[in-house]
Formats: sequence, structure tokens, C-alpha cells
Amino acid sequence: MYGPADLTVIVCSRDRAPMLREALRSIAAATPAGVEVLVVDSGSRTDETRSVAREASVGYVRSDVPGLSIARNLGLAHAERPIVLFTDDDCVAVPGWVEGVLAHFADERVGAVTGRMLDHTLVAGAAPGRVERLTGVLRGIDAGHGAFMSFRRELMLRLGGFDEVLGAGRRFAGAEDLDAFCRVLAAGSAIVSDTTVTVHHIFTREDGDHVALYRGYGLGAGAMANKWIRIRPLIGLAMAGLLVGRAALGVLRWPEARERAARRALLTAIPQGIAAAARVPRRGALFVDADRPAPVTPPGVWSTKEQQP
Repeated sequence: MYGPADLTVIVCSRDRAPMLREALRSIAAATPAGVEVLVVDSGSRTDETRSVAREASVGYVRSDVPGLSIARNLGLAHAERPIVLFTDDDCVAVPGWVEGVLAHFADERVGAVTGRMLDHTLVAGAAPGRVERLTGVLRGIDAGHGAFMSFRRELMLRLGGFDEVLGAGRRFAGAEDLDAFCRVLAAGSAIVSDTTVTVHHIFTREDGDHVALYRGYGLGAGAMANKWIRIRPLIGLAMAGLLVGRAALGVLRWPEARERAARRALLTAIPQGIAAAARVPRRGALFVDADRPAPVTPPGVWSTKEQQP
């Protein structure tokens, strides 16, 4: 049975010190003693992210090269516990979130556990959660969200971590979480989706940014589908069909103009991502990152890991 001493909570952040401060406060309040907390600075342009981590007395490590997947892999490399849990700097932890996740890892066949991210304005009306065990590569696209996902660290390292060509901060700005789920399932492990444990999402983007966010998701999802078409053609084609079909239904079903515009951007971007990713080289189940972002090195920011006191 796993306990708090077996867990590292990893929070990746870039230039969002006020949000990070609130996230770390909620983690401190909702997380049992003994859990390692590690902030990964994803190329912030000032020293504020480090300052907030030090203020909260948690671990800190910096990547000069921005990119969410790059930061997550740095967190994997520096974590010191067998289970790693990732959450975002714009989320608030809820009591019981850690215990609910750790219990499922008692089954050695479980490689990842996800919880539910709820918009903080919709918590009161949320449907009851449920627990589902997922197997089969395609179920990875239903497994959960990067804002609340946990893995066996050794398994993720063996799989090469997150695909650094995918995710926020890159051209294909999404689906790095879904791609990781799919690779965990392809390796023969199960994923438990437990939506009875939650984090609350507290940051909503404005209209233009919201549409851009969904466009990035679509490009990432399309790139992921392209990769799986090249790895396992039948699975990849089925994945592409599911992603496009669901995006099309989203356009039809959403009555609100703002959301409909976002879903339309998602739908348009998926085939664009499929086509663009065809030119990206691949090694095994990961894209080759031949066009990494330029490093950001503001004066006075350390790049070494700082331990929790």
C-alpha cells in the first residue's frame, strides 16, 4: 500500500506567480504531511516563480527551455518518490485528492490514475463521480486531463516521459497528456479514472484566448493521431476518426457562441495537426524534437534543484 511518503506532487509553472501561490497554498492545506512537492519553472522570465516556491518551502527546479512537456519531464527526472502526481498552477487541490489516488496504485497492474478537474463555478451542480478501469490504447483519449494525473514514475521514465513536441508552449499545443495515457495503455498497464477525487480549475481564459487554447488542443490531438497512425495504423485511424467526430458533435451541440467558436477551432485544427505532424520525425513512440524553443535565462535565476527544508 502506498502512502504520502511515496508521492511527489509536481506543479509546472511559467510567469504566473499569483496563481502558483494559491495553488501551493491549497496543496499545503489539502495534502497529508510527508508528500514531496516540487515546482518546475518552465522558463519564467523573472525570478518570481522561484520566490513563490521558496516562500511555500517546497522543492524547485528550473528548465531554461520553456514547454510544458519539457517541464514535466524535468519533474519526472528530479522527483524522489515512486508515484508522481501532476497538477496545474491554475488549479486548487481539494481534501482527499491524494488519498483517493494512492489507493488505486495498490494494484500493481495500474500504471496511472486520474481524477477530475471541475470549473470552480460549477462545483455545486457537478454530477457524482465514478471509478472506471481503462485498458486498450484508444481508451487513453478518455482517461482524464493533465491537470490531475498520476503515474508510476519508473514506468513513465521507461516510456520516455511526455512527448516534448506536444503540449503547451509548442506548436502542437495539446494532447501530451492523452498521448502519455495511450502509451501507458499500449505498454500493458491499466489506468484508473476516478472522478470522485477532484481539483478545482480557477482560471478561465477570455474569448480570443479561449479559442486559441482549443486550436492548440486540436493541433496537438491531430499530431498525436498522426503519430499513432504511423505506429499502429488501425488504432491511429480510429483515433483520428473519434477525435474529429467528437469535435464535430461539439460544434453542433454547444448553444453558447463562445464555446461553439472554440469547438469549431478545435475541429479545424485536428486535420491541420495530422497533416503538419507528418513532417515531424519519430523515434519509437515519441516525436523527435528538432525545433526546441530558445532558452530563457534571466539574471539571478538558478537552474539547480532546491530541496524542501
